[in-house]
Amino acid sequence: MTTRTGPGRMSSVATLFDTHVALGQADPCAPAPPLFPDELRAMAGATRKRRREFAAGRTAARMAMAQLSLPPVAIPMAPDRAPVWPAGVLGSISHDRQTCLAVVARATSGLRGLGLDIEPMDPLAADLWPEICRPAELDYLHRQPPENRGLWARMLFCAKEATYKAHYPLTRTMTDFHALEVTLSPSRFTARLCQPLPGFATGSELTGRLGLAGGAIVAGVTL
Repeated sequence: MTTRTGPGRMSSVATLFDTHVALGQADPCAPAPPLFPDELRAMAGATRKRRREFAAGRTAARMAMAQLSLPPVAIPMAPDRAPVWPAGVLGSISHDRQTCLAVVARATSGLRGLGLDIEPMDPLAADLWPEICRPAELDYLHRQPPENRGLWARMLFCAKEATYKAHYPLTRTMTDFHALEVTLSPSRFTARLCQPLPGFATGSELTGRLGLAGGAIVAGVTL
């Protein structure tokens, strides 16, 4: 499957993860290979747009799995909407308006979790900042030049989404955005847990990487 975004985005996203992680990419606007029956059932009643995103995400995931010499198998959707990866595989899927991306690794690689998020490089509306940001993060935003604050808020959002996707398969705990406090630095971030989660104490720090790819903000977390 070809994409409209080209290989540049792939290489940019690949730098967010180590060499044990494979990356796949698919275009949600292009025809996708047939889904597996379990996947089709998961999309029963979904909108056409959602079905195309889902199919592209599964295609990207199977492309990444093929790079690890893993067979193409179904990746159903759990009741909580998380992907159900095959035994011995961990991964994460994300999409924006132009592309679907997936990262996959073998559990034997020593990794415990992967989180990937891709967001448009559009400023996040100021009325959403209190929902996304803790007081220290709001203070950080207000110290930035006014014209940049919305983009920095979008980066905080992207970092929190990727961190949640990385820890959720381990913790099976749904949290809101205030469960994490993110500190940004050039091309990296640290997400500090503000509440205990199974296997993680309050104050635990999860680290990730941030990048720009094809006009989008991308965050990656490896546990």
